[in-house]
Amino acid sequence: MKHQSIPITLFLIAVLLFPVAVTAKIANDSGTPETPRLSTPNPNALYIEILGSSINLYGLNYERTVGDNIHLRIGASRFTYVDEITYEETGEDISVKLHTIPASVSYSFFNGIRKLEVGAGATLFHFDFWGGPYPVGYNDIELGNRFMGLAVTSNIGYRLVLENYLFRIGLHPLYMIPIHNEISGFFEELDDRGVLDFRDIVDPRGFMVIPGVSFGRRF
Repeated sequence: MKHQSIPITLFLIAVLLFPVAVTAKIANDSGTPETPRLSTPNPNALYIEILGSSINLYGLNYERTVGDNIHLRIGASRFTYVDEITYEETGEDISVKLHTIPASVSYSFFNGIRKLEVGAGATLFHFDFWGGPYPVGYNDIELGNRFMGLAVTSNIGYRLVLENYLFRIGLHPLYMIPIHNEISGFFEELDDRGVLDFRDIVDPRGFMVIPGVSFGRRF
């Protein structure tokens, strides 16, 4: 996932300049405008998250708000890319699969529809890459790598809450902890020869910051 990160500086500029203008006027009997309020709180929400704690291109999430400011979230994401090329009988030339399950709890500050949100959680992820067989010389070469891990996540950002809709944008600092890593085929051969430790290249380990955007429906 290191290669999918968006420059954080540009992202922060976008956040600061992002035009969120939700203006409403509620007139009373005398015609005096009042501050817009949520008429009926909707504690449930379904939303799509792009990047963020999903650590994927997109993920589907369910959120339950307890009281007015505590938000419990569970989600799931799946990314699959398969490019099949006929080789003798049949064979998958490239197969990439990424599955994640994020869970978190967050707290939103301030009343009204615009809030500052901070939170923490964890995301379980599983990555599977397979390539080949490729006809090279007398032998077919296959590339294989699969690993799973746990990311300790956090988030800080802007939260816009309307009566029926939810919008979130922010940054997600996280720490990736590999749990299992398995390599096979040509990668394993390079590792056995001591030429290259492929696990160090494909493991998303350590600290990183991922931007995230969420939008969905409250009910």
